[in-house]
Amino acid sequence: MKKTKKSMIILFSILAVIGIAVGGCSMHQYQKKQEMIAIATSDEARKVYEEYLKKEDPKALTEEGIIKSYEIDKEKLSYNPMGGLMVRLFLNGKKDLRMNFNLIDNGDGTYSTAYYGYTGDLNRILEEGKND
Repeated sequence: MKKTKKSMIILFSILAVIGIAVGGCSMHQYQKKQEMIAIATSDEARKVYEEYLKKEDPKALTEEGIIKSYEIDKEKLSYNPMGGLMVRLFLNGKKDLRMNFNLIDNGDGTYSTAYYGYTGDLNRILEEGKND
């Protein structure tokens, strides 16, 4: 009887330690995700996005522009192993019109991008707009 009780205590102790470890990992991932969202939605990051949107469409974010709005895809944020934060934008509320950035922290509170890219659909629309 005492052996069974001791075994149960050991089993529950092991399960408690595993539960605490899993909970700690989950909390760490949640904190990292919140940190990425804070960076991606910051005013400094938005300056980078808007600068590059206006390079592709000089009238971007106006009624006359091809690109009228953008939304940050908070589900796809991830850190690049080579440095920076990978950010994906949806343009004009359409998931097939996307632009991708690799945000780099300049160390002074500002950000730059190592590169940006966009989908073929967005490229086609931008090219059509330039030819009009």
